[in-house]
Amino acid sequence: MPQPRTGEYAAVPTARGQDLVGTVLLDRYKVVGHLGDGGMGSVYLVEHTTILKKFAAKVLSPALSTRQDYIDRFLREARAASVISHPNVVEITDFGTTPGGAPFFVMEFLQGEDLSETIASKGAMPWSRVKPMILQICGALQAAHEQGIVHRDMKPGNCLRVKHGNNPDFIKVLDFGIAKVQSLEAEERSLTQTGTVIGTPEYMSPEQGWGHAVDHRSDIYAVGVILYELLTGHVPFTGETMMEVLNRHIYEVPNVDHPHISQEVGALILKAMQKDRAFRFQSMDEMIAAAEAVGSGAAPVQVVDEEIKAPWGPVTARYTTAVTQITIPGERSTTAVDEAPPPPEKKKGNGAVIGLVLAGVAAIGVIALVLGGGDEAKPTPETPLVAAPPQEKAETPPQEAETPPPKPVEIAPGTATVNLVISTGEVAAEILDARDEAFYGMTNTPEGVAIRKSDESVMLILRAKGYEDLEFSVVPDLDGKRFNKTLVEKKTKAVKGGTSSKTKKPKDGGDSAGETAEKPQKTESQLGEIKNPFAK
Repeated sequence: MPQPRTGEYAAVPTARGQDLVGTVLLDRYKVVGHLGDGGMGSVYLVEHTTILKKFAAKVLSPALSTRQDYIDRFLREARAASVISHPNVVEITDFGTTPGGAPFFVMEFLQGEDLSETIASKGAMPWSRVKPMILQICGALQAAHEQGIVHRDMKPGNCLRVKHGNNPDFIKVLDFGIAKVQSLEAEERSLTQTGTVIGTPEYMSPEQGWGHAVDHRSDIYAVGVILYELLTGHVPFTGETMMEVLNRHIYEVPNVDHPHISQEVGALILKAMQKDRAFRFQSMDEMIAAAEAVGSGAAPVQVVDEEIKAPWGPVTARYTTAVTQITIPGERSTTAVDEAPPPPEKKKGNGAVIGLVLAGVAAIGVIALVLGGGDEAKPTPETPLVAAPPQEKAETPPQEAETPPPKPVEIAPGTATVNLVISTGEVAAEILDARDEAFYGMTNTPEGVAIRKSDESVMLILRAKGYEDLEFSVVPDLDGKRFNKTLVEKKTKAVKGGTSSKTKKPKDGGDSAGETAEKPQKTESQLGEIKNPFAK
């Protein structure tokens, strides 16, 4: 369950929260209740004694009130939020100290839930709902950036969702406690000095992970992560330790292949989350314009392949809207099926060559175990890879049965529809409804196929002769969504010498029995999430 948030919310009575109840602060704010406790202090419900309006008062805890660094951070939150004038930023209205000497500030009283709680209860949400929320967040941060303030801890937990008029998804951005105020005096800058890793790892930009100085583009990166999480229900990178999460942010590219993420929205996320901040959106206004253009027919934003400096050498991060990759020089690409490498030349002589050959054999064995699901190691070339039982009867290649043409999907006149464009490379495939296998149309058509408009996901089947059926879900809520899919050829059993041979045929067309086993190649379906280079 999400932890209680600072500043809002349902009453949570505790012994700690009873200290100030009944106290009058600054001779005008009567403490009438305790709302909750946060990392730096407690939040109370107060009422102005003259106008009788309710506010929330955030009070620094007594234990931290003796430490100047925490007092400075607390004051900075009040100053930062108070200078930002925007409807989507929590409003700070007053400041003072309690009778016991603890600093506090007064802010507007808000009732709602933060977006981390919304994600926990609702899960993945469609773009049609997410878009207005993300635009509000971007607008609030643009106002902060114009005042020289970088939030540095943007996450769903710092975005409160409240009801405002008829809008149940009105957003208030909170908690500028670790904000970087670029107009700070020199002695205050020590709180945000270079080399300090500060923030929440799941939402931190690569430069934050390195401990480098940050600017407003770190907030843009974090908003890209928030956008990804709202659409998928989970963050793009997780790990068992903080350093593992940070490493993944530094070296890996998020996979945006999800039913709620169209090609345009995928490009929007990847652009915001580029490793080099020079390649990201350069302002929140620029990101707002890109989000507003989604579904308008405008071309998706351009995402740039990057070269990342790593301890082992340069790493190339390639961005696509489906499968992403990181290529390390000297290794094979992890996102496509390459041609089989030629067998190594046999060399006589020194032990170094023998050692390399043995290491290569060992590596092939490990890859075979990983890709083969833990099968036993392959035998030597002198031994048949699969021994056919003598009593087994010869098998003949299965004949594909003739199937009648599928019935077309029936869409009643006047029904709202959207066109989806689905590409399958050089192979044209039928697009079928998974519920009854009704026919929508063919892939690779410029105009796409018409599907009933809906915010709910629809399962489709892509079917082509000689290829495995590919099922995937889409949310037909916007016109012009594009999807790139790759079909996999069907596997057939080879017949040899009157017995069934289950040996896989090499890519060069030769018989695999009696030849040196080739190094297995990764297929696109085996790629999945890119592994962290520092993982165990």
